Amino acid sequence: MPTEFEGSFHSEPSARLSQREGGRAFAFAAAAPAIAKPRRTPEGIALSGTRRRIEGTFYGLALALVCLAGRLIWLQASGEPEKKIEKAITLTAAPRRADILARDGAALAVTLDEYTVSANPRGVVQKEKMARLVASAIGGDEQKYLALLQKETKPDGSKNYFVRLARRVSKEKIDALKKLQSTEKLKTKPAKRLRREFWAQIRWEGTPRRHYPLENLACQLVGYTTPDGKGVTGLEAAWNSELSGQPEQVTSQVDAADRPVPMFVSNWKPPVAGRTIVTTIDRQIQAACDEALATILTKFKPQMASAVVMDPKTGEILAMSSAPTFDLNNPDATTNGLTSNRCLQYAYEPGSTFKIITAAAAVENVPNWQKYAFYCAGSQIVGKHNMHCWISSTSKRAHGSEDLSESIRDSCNFGVYGFARKVGREKMLDYAQRFGLGRRIRLAQLRDHAGQLPKNPSEWGEAQLANFAFGQGMTLTPMQLARIAGTIANDGVMMKPLLIKETRDEKGNVVESFAPEVDRRVIKPETAREVHKMMQRVIVEGTARKFVFVPGYLAAGKTGSAQKSDGPRGYSSARFISSLVGFVPSQNPKFVIMVMADEPRGSHWGSEVCGPAFADIATESMRLLRLRDGTKAPAPNPALMVRHKEEKKH
Repeated sequence: MPTEFEGSFHSEPSARLSQREGGRAFAFAAAAPAIAKPRRTPEGIALSGTRRRIEGTFYGLALALVCLAGRLIWLQASGEPEKKIEKAITLTAAPRRADILARDGAALAVTLDEYTVSANPRGVVQKEKMARLVASAIGGDEQKYLALLQKETKPDGSKNYFVRLARRVSKEKIDALKKLQSTEKLKTKPAKRLRREFWAQIRWEGTPRRHYPLENLACQLVGYTTPDGKGVTGLEAAWNSELSGQPEQVTSQVDAADRPVPMFVSNWKPPVAGRTIVTTIDRQIQAACDEALATILTKFKPQMASAVVMDPKTGEILAMSSAPTFDLNNPDATTNGLTSNRCLQYAYEPGSTFKIITAAAAVENVPNWQKYAFYCAGSQIVGKHNMHCWISSTSKRAHGSEDLSESIRDSCNFGVYGFARKVGREKMLDYAQRFGLGRRIRLAQLRDHAGQLPKNPSEWGEAQLANFAFGQGMTLTPMQLARIAGTIANDGVMMKPLLIKETRDEKGNVVESFAPEVDRRVIKPETAREVHKMMQRVIVEGTARKFVFVPGYLAAGKTGSAQKSDGPRGYSSARFISSLVGFVPSQNPKFVIMVMADEPRGSHWGSEVCGPAFADIATESMRLLRLRDGTKAPAPNPALMVRHKEEKKH
């Protein structure tokens, strides 16, 4: 009898045998019955196809994800492609623009929080009521608001979804508008919903505005901004980045809408608030300068005038004025010619005020200079040119013999020319360079002119040397001339001009402060004192005696009446630049004052045109000093409080 193994091994033949034998079944064939295959129904076929599609989709997505991951890994590892898709994205609006302040904290430039109110006229149903409520909150003309709300179509016939109702709306008025919109006091939900729906079409947005409280005070120095807050001129432009600060920024890979991808930010910069700038400007002395220049413009009608006041001991700029002025709050096309800071940017031939440098060079380079004198006949042939001294146009006609001190007192051209010949051409040019001419000042990042000096002194003829000695053939700016006088007042030491006192953060903390700094020693102290005495004689006895009077104090200075160049034709006999530079008090000077007028009419003498302005600025400056410093300020001399009778007549 076969075993079970054998039976199972032969089960398939046995089954066929059973069928051949007419269906008789053997016992061993039942031990391993044949396995019947499932019958494939239409429903089963459909399920099998769906399964294949699901599997295909799954594997396709998996492959796509693998490719994407590989691409991202490659982008991260490769430097060059990353640069192509990374961008610096600004996330927040620019911070509030910081202020510009005078030395006492008075605001010269501030940013006002103002708003613009707008509406969707097609969404406002109760237009009359809306106009009435808006007017009650922010002020203005109710009928104007109503007319704007009724503009539901544009001039071209298209639908209008925006009208601007009001600009420059204060925060207080916006708060009043918010109060009208508030639903806090309403008790029922329907009432709150109706109020929200009523006001839904009214919007407001912050539109900060730059404001200048003192209007035209120091307008060329302070400067102004564009409507969106970018500095255009003056300190507003020079210190634009410090004043404006920086918004929050990220450097990141971006999506199609230029939005940063969170997982791929490579750099983040937090927002930086702007820094407030505190200047050294004294607003009251600045106002005195502006007023004095306005008087010059009214009386002598020059093309323009400038004034500088500085502290000779520290180099601090107390005032910097140019006229005509303009209102910083309303700059327009007519102000373009008035925005230039002439104190720094206008270079001109100084004329006789340059004789200060000639005198200093003579004192230091001419042995026994006190023993020399030169004769002035009013006119003289120099080289191939017939030159004149200003005295030749007066009834006196000539100065006669003049030593160095007398030449400065009387502003004698031929006296200083004689000493310039003793000094020599190279030394004369060297001293002009020592006093800073031909070199930019670079004051507080402001634009300035370096002025010009002639070259190759060994090639100068006698006429060029003579011109140079009394201030022709070179150019300088009013600020450079003020520094020259400041060096004399400070015993020969030139200070670096200082305009920015400090910067502060948004909380008022000092971020950076700027201290007075010595530029260099230009001349010996004894030289400065000798020139100082000569300049005092100009005010007390010389060309400015009739026009400069500062009650209680002696002043020192030098006048200038420079002919303007006519190009190849030489110098004009009708166009002049008048100036006066000096300091007060003469002993222990506190203020250096420079005044200049371009092409005045009626008179061109520096003493007559600029002397009274110098005196007015000096008088007000000393008055303010006494008020602030009390007994520490230089006391006025009673003998100098009343002007001499002879001087009053002029």
